[in-house]
Amino acid sequence: MFFNDDNEAPRISMNGRQKLFICAVDLAIIIELCIAMAKATASPDTFTPTFMKIFFIMFLPTLAIGFAGFRKLRDRTENAQS
Repeated sequence: MFFNDDNEAPRISMNGRQKLFICAVDLAIIIELCIAMAKATASPDTFTPTFMKIFFIMFLPTLAIGFAGFRKLRDRTENAQS
C-alpha cells in the first residue's frame, strides 16, 4: 500500500531495545554478506552458486531470529490493554 501523504501512513513505534536489536541484526547481515563475498571470490568459476549457498545459509536463520527477537522485545503494556 502506498501513501501519497506521510501523515496518512501508519506509524511504527519501536522502543530502545528494539532499535538496538535491529541495528545488531543489520550489522550481522552486512558481516554475512562480506563473508559470503570473500568465500565466493575463492572460486571465480562458481562464484554465483557459492555466494548464494553461503549467504542464504547464514541469512535465513538471522532473518528468523530478527523477526522473533523484534516481537519478543515489544513493550508488555501494549498486550495488557487488549
